[in-house]
Amino acid sequence: MSKTHHRATTPFRRLYTACAVAACFAATGMVHAAGWSVGPNMTNVRAGAGSITLADGRVMLVGGMDARRSAFAYYTADIYNPSTNAWTQTGYSNASHYLPGIALLQNGKVLIAGGLGASGIEPTAEVYNPANNTWAIVPSLSQNRWAHTLTTLQNGEVLAVGGVITNGTPQTTVERYNPTTNTWTLAAPMAVGRRDHAATLLADGRVLISGGEGVGWVRLQSAEIYDPATNTWSAASPMTVVRSYHTSTRLSNGDVLVVGGAGNNGPITGTERYSPSTNSWSSAGTLAVARQQHAALTLPSGKVLVAGGTPSANSTAQIYDPASGAWSSAGNMPQGRSLPGAAVDGTGKVVIAGGTNSAYVRLSSTDFYTE
Repeated sequence: MSKTHHRATTPFRRLYTACAVAACFAATGMVHAAGWSVGPNMTNVRAGAGSITLADGRVMLVGGMDARRSAFAYYTADIYNPSTNAWTQTGYSNASHYLPGIALLQNGKVLIAGGLGASGIEPTAEVYNPANNTWAIVPSLSQNRWAHTLTTLQNGEVLAVGGVITNGTPQTTVERYNPTTNTWTLAAPMAVGRRDHAATLLADGRVLISGGEGVGWVRLQSAEIYDPATNTWSAASPMTVVRSYHTSTRLSNGDVLVVGGAGNNGPITGTERYSPSTNSWSSAGTLAVARQQHAALTLPSGKVLVAGGTPSANSTAQIYDPASGAWSSAGNMPQGRSLPGAAVDGTGKVVIAGGTNSAYVRLSSTDFYTE
């Protein structure tokens, strides 16, 4: 994200596709003006949906909470197609998903695993095939997981990290899904059990896990790195502050930008950068508005857009320039929202959809941002 909420952590590695799609839209005149604009509504209201960019440049939001507080998740997904500027609902999934783990597989299919479902915290996993709009059940996780992360590794496997099980205890457990053999296998565990952490695939193929909440709801400052080649964990330098519900974004130079989140006294304004080459953290400046459960997305220029989040489902947005290390205002979204789904479509346009407003009403609306 990830991901975004931060459950979606699969890297957007389809630049050639995005460039081809962008050229197509420029040729047909379907280009959005710079800044914010209002997009079409989804077919359903959704908050806490998993979100991801498909290989063909469409944006998918999976599950989430609907308008009724008693209904925890949907058995559907909405897909935004930039060529038609419209959302369509997919076929029905086999399980319901609220804040699920989500990852794009190298074959273009989408893996959904865990999350909160109609019967509680789920181990269920399934794969969506965009080519024929079908869902297929795959083997379940080894245990129930919610508030975990899924990350697609460079070899095509998917890493599931931490989260909580039915009794709410943060887990150290880790497992890997192999799409070729359609199997999950346990991997080496983390040193610290954590939930609501962030995961980022580093340029060298390792995975950085930062922050989250540990046993007793204690917010964490620690970070760990997983090496898929050796199936081992090593301690990374701790962040400068504790944080959970934050976002973690890999920059073009390989550094990782961590933004906001919840500290010990609520949402925070602090941001920081992790350098894998020196295993060190440094300040990346201060947000104008404290936020958690926000969206953070890499723009075509390599800058990072941060928008929305809690408290009060704010509408503010800022842009981080990795080259200068400076933050600037990106104006306000047309609709303030927290827990939105967010992704960059194949034209390079940011799509932020759903979430909740300041009155905790679930939304179906969409906002676009274009550089």
